[in-house]
Order: sequence, then C-alpha cells, then structure tokens
Amino acid sequence: MALLTVRDLSVTFDTRDGLVRAVSGVSFSLDAGRVLALLGESGSGKSVTLRALLGLHPAARAHVSGEVLLKGRDVNRLDEAARERLRGGVVSMVFQEPMTALDPVYTIGEQIVETLVQHRALDRGRASRRARELLDLVQVPSPERCLASYPHEISGGMRQRAMIAIALACEPELLLADEPTTALDVTVQAQILWLLRELQRRLGLAVIFVTHDLGVAAEIADDAAVMYAGRIVEQAPIRELFRRPAHPYTEGLMQATVRRGQKGKALVPIPGAPPNLIALPPGCAFAPRCGHVRGECLTTLPSLRSVAPGHAAGCHLVA
Repeated sequence: MALLTVRDLSVTFDTRDGLVRAVSGVSFSLDAGRVLALLGESGSGKSVTLRALLGLHPAARAHVSGEVLLKGRDVNRLDEAARERLRGGVVSMVFQEPMTALDPVYTIGEQIVETLVQHRALDRGRASRRARELLDLVQVPSPERCLASYPHEISGGMRQRAMIAIALACEPELLLADEPTTALDVTVQAQILWLLRELQRRLGLAVIFVTHDLGVAAEIADDAAVMYAGRIVEQAPIRELFRRPAHPYTEGLMQATVRRGQKGKALVPIPGAPPNLIALPPGCAFAPRCGHVRGECLTTLPSLRSVAPGHAAGCHLVA
C-alpha cells in the first residue's frame, strides 16, 4: 500500500473578488522511499497542494475536498488533535523561507527542543542532546553556536539546515519540501539539495519536493507531476518526462530552461500569462498560450490519458 494517496483533491478560497479555484481534482500516490517533484510556474497550485496534505489551510476561508490518505487515514476527516499527532511524527514540512518560518524571539536550540518535548515527550536534557545530534545530522559546522543563536544571527543556508533539523526531529516517514532552496544563492542551493538527497537515502524518507526549477527536479526526484492552473497536466518518472514530454506546457517549461549545450542560444519563453483562477476557461487552461491549440481545446477539459506505462498527460493531442 502507498504511504500517501491523494484522490480528487480540490482547494478553493473565498475572496472579495470571487471563488479562487487554487487546486482542482489533483490525484497522485507516493510510495515509501520515493521522491516526487511537483513542477510548475508560480501560482500553479504546488504549495497549496502541499499545505492541504497537512491540513494547514484556515477553515474560515479555505474549502478542501477529496481524500488525502496518509498510511490509510484520511487527513481531511481527522480532528485537529489527530492531525497534530500526524504532523512531525509521520509527516513534516520544510517551508520555503526559513526566516519567516522560524520564530524570531527563540533560539534555534529552543525551537528544536520545543518540537521534541511536544511530539516525543522528552525531558529538556534529553531533548537538548538530541537537538545537537540533529544539527550534526544536517551538517551544521558549529552546532553549539547555532543552537544558541537566534534566526537573524545565522546565514540563510544555516537557517535552512536548522529548518530541516526541526522537520526531521521526530523521525517522519514523509517530508514535504516547499521550494527549500529558492531564497539561497547557487552554491548554497547545491549544498542543501545534496543534503536533502543524502538524508532521504540514508533515512528512507518519502519526499514531495515543490519546485519550478527543472534542473533541481532532475537532480533530486524519482517521479514528477507537472501542475498548471491548479491541475496536474502530466505525470511520469523523471527520466521519462525529460526524454519524452507529452504536454505542450511541459515542453514549454523545458524550452524556457537553461540546458547543457545552449551557450549562445536564446531561451524560448512561454507566451502569455497563467489564467485567472477565479474565471478559468471551460476547456484547457493552457490553450490561450499553446502553439498547438485546436477547437476542442477551447471547449472541453482534457482528462489524463496514458502515454506509456506510468506516464500520462492531460492533453487532447495525446492519442
């Protein structure tokens, strides 16, 4: 049985301008020890999907439907106390910007210790020793100094390592990583990516990695799901996706990305802009930007169709 199974997940938000359909009918599964990359432009629904898996959207203005089965239990049917028990112990998250995710008035050590006391019922002495071990695990060069520092006193790379340490504190089976390298410079990005992949292999973690960078996805993922306008438009093993993209949007992402051997050649951007999620078109949301558009694309929403074993694309061009 898959560690995580998502079926027909939809998330909408009430706003003054209307109902925002941020995620619509998303389905996928993830086995233990596998890494899934969620790919797409900003606003495609990747981070909203990730937060829905943890039940983090505010009930007052967000409406979540569908099934999120984590080890056979539907997260959407659990009360808040049961969700809190899942968070940390079974699934945890590395947020996009550690400076805003970490509490600025507590030291790094205090925040790791609090996590261990809350979720593992350790006394503070044992929790402090474990916090030091976790910083060693994520290869912080001066763990004692980091434990005693406030978030603003350490670098972005060290803050992200501390966030990963907090996420791993309770030994989760599933790690959700929401663009954890976006705010870092290139050399630190490479270090964090190597660290995440190494920890994933060593600890046997399942990981969902959100990114808009295809190079990052190729480096870390086993499988990929490409999202556009809140829907998954293509799913495939990562090598198959790069070898044979079947959706015009996936092709567009690849053409707009710097690749080996492209020196001196211009990038080809995808024309236009993503659609308004309050007023989605009746057909394919990518149709206004697609160079292969035909009549049915404008009127009928395409379903995911099989391209090859394990590879599917939501496009009318797929036979």
